Amino acid sequence: MKTITIIGSGLGGLTAGALLSLEGYKVTVLEQHYKVGGSATTFKHKGDFTCEVSLHMMSGVYSSSGLKQIFKALSVYDNVEFVRVPEFFRVSGNTLDFTMPDDIGKAISALYLKYPSEEKVIDKYFDLIKTISDEYGKLFTAPWWKLALFPFFFKNIVKYKTASVKEVMDNLTENEELKLILDANVSYVTDTIYNFSFLYHAIVQYSFYTGGGWYIKGGSQKLSDHLASVIKNNGGEIITSAEVVKINHNNENCTGVTYVHDKEKTELSNDIVVSNLSPTSTYQLANIPYIEQKEIAASHLVIHIGFNKNLKSVYGERPYSTFLFRDINSIDEYDKRLRGDATKKSITFVDYSQIDSKLTDESKSVGAIYTTDYLSNWESLSEEAYQQKKQEVLEEYLNVLETEYPNIKAYIEFANVGTPKTMQKYLKTPNGTAYGFAPTNQQFFRNPEVKSDKLNNLYFAGAWVTGGGFVPTIGSGGMCHHAILSNS
Repeated sequence: MKTITIIGSGLGGLTAGALLSLEGYKVTVLEQHYKVGGSATTFKHKGDFTCEVSLHMMSGVYSSSGLKQIFKALSVYDNVEFVRVPEFFRVSGNTLDFTMPDDIGKAISALYLKYPSEEKVIDKYFDLIKTISDEYGKLFTAPWWKLALFPFFFKNIVKYKTASVKEVMDNLTENEELKLILDANVSYVTDTIYNFSFLYHAIVQYSFYTGGGWYIKGGSQKLSDHLASVIKNNGGEIITSAEVVKINHNNENCTGVTYVHDKEKTELSNDIVVSNLSPTSTYQLANIPYIEQKEIAASHLVIHIGFNKNLKSVYGERPYSTFLFRDINSIDEYDKRLRGDATKKSITFVDYSQIDSKLTDESKSVGAIYTTDYLSNWESLSEEAYQQKKQEVLEEYLNVLETEYPNIKAYIEFANVGTPKTMQKYLKTPNGTAYGFAPTNQQFFRNPEVKSDKLNNLYFAGAWVTGGGFVPTIGSGGMCHHAILSNS
């Protein structure tokens, strides 16, 4: 029986480990945190609140053929319950209020109604993201002769390979408000709209429009725990609070991994190593020279909020997630605010009371405020300045929330601010990112680095392979599983 050591228990590593354990491999997962899941985790707060660390919804649960294949193989549908989110998102600003349906036909109709003079633009946009998504989906099953004639069969991928969202949108229309609405949820995958890969944008958006958004009932920890249980039920082992300090190798193959658990150092021999870490962190553990050339994605700031009332019972039915764009009416304004004063950025409010989230009892509710942020905005502050800035951000964002939900602060039982420093502390990723490499127009479309070119039996899974978020990281685990079987 071949042995596999997986460093890190993000969804990519857990998916790879679970799939490989079904193939008869002896899998050991080493996780530095006290629980598995990486970003796909939850934590408890006094008052019987469960707070979600991960992104508040995922696409493709029942519409992505690749995701469905993995979920069926791992019995996810039988053990994890998914709740349909009622709409894609809402955008609210000084003069803007628009709710985007997650059904492509309804989305087009709603946009027609709001922008009747832009019907041709709207049609062209949706036709384009569909065409690109269809081509991208065919890449993974294309026979060799189609790949040999790549420019002919995948002409739109070739055409938009290095195109940015800003570039494509500017060529489509002069309506800045429409462009902003179509890109309102950019923070799901990256920070800036300006150099965001249009290929990535098309794939993500089309997935939501055709398959809807879904939340994991009880929180993303449910999915992570199930994947870990598959590994354990098939003879594997999950060791938490285990810090890997070295990847041992003979310059050709990994021979083992050294980790510290309960202050005791252990050397674990293995046939294969899978890293859920960044390439930089992985090669540092192996003491192999490596210089990262790719731009790393930004981090986030999140405010977890517990309410002593069920918000839906107080305010009625509202959108599940609302993007609050203050004095922002264009892509340029969005990106300018992104790099400026932390208290002036656009924010997203997620109201978990609008769905059957099971994050607290029905008399209460949980909410969260998200915004894109950067570790550089926080890492050099003194402790006093750090705490003061957190308080300023909290007060400002809650004041903004009051404009949408009058008197909502009266219902707050707790509100905790997590900064990029918090993300880095728990995730231990460069920049405190949860998204791996930035999906810019210059670096998104590339061959995924699943198999290392420096050590024969070293593989990668997670956000650093294709991108961050549920579907890309889970998909990376499938790629890793396939690569290991193909090379065994």
